Amino acid sequence: MKKIIAIFCIALQILPFSCIMASAESEYDYQEENIISDENAYSLGVIDVGRVECSVGTKKIHIKCSTYCTYSVSEVGFKNIIIQRSSDRVNWTEEKRINSLTTYNNSYYYLSDYVVWVNGGYYYQVKLDHYAYNGTSEYQSNTSNSVWIS
Repeated sequence: MKKIIAIFCIALQILPFSCIMASAESEYDYQEENIISDENAYSLGVIDVGRVECSVGTKKIHIKCSTYCTYSVSEVGFKNIIIQRSSDRVNWTEEKRINSLTTYNNSYYYLSDYVVWVNGGYYYQVKLDHYAYNGTSEYQSNTSNSVWIS
C-alpha cells in the first residue's frame, strides 16, 4: 500500500511536467520529443523516472529536467550534460558542456527552467545522465527533444 501511495504522489508531482508549454518567443517542436516512457519508469532500479526537454528562446534554450528516485539517496541530479547542435537533426555536434547539477539527501531533483545561451542557426538538443548515488552510482542516459534556434 505504501508503494502505491508513493507512486501516486510521484505521479502528481510529474503530471504538470507532461504538460509542455510553448515559449512565448516561438512555437515548441513536438516532433522530436524523446522522453523516457512511463512503461519503463518503475523498472530502472534506484532511479524511478528521468525526464529532459528543451524549449526555444532567443539565442538560448530553456531546459526542464527531473530525476526521481524510489527513496531518498545521498546525491541525486544530472551529470554529463551536453548541449548538441545539428543542421539536419541527424548529425549532432557538441556545442557546450554544463557542470553536474546535483542535490543531497533527497529523493528527487527538478529544474524547471535552466537557461543556456547558444550560437543559433541550428537545431539543439540536450543529452544528460540522470544520476543517483547511495553507496553506488546509478546513471540513466536521456536525450531531449530538438528545437530550432535562429
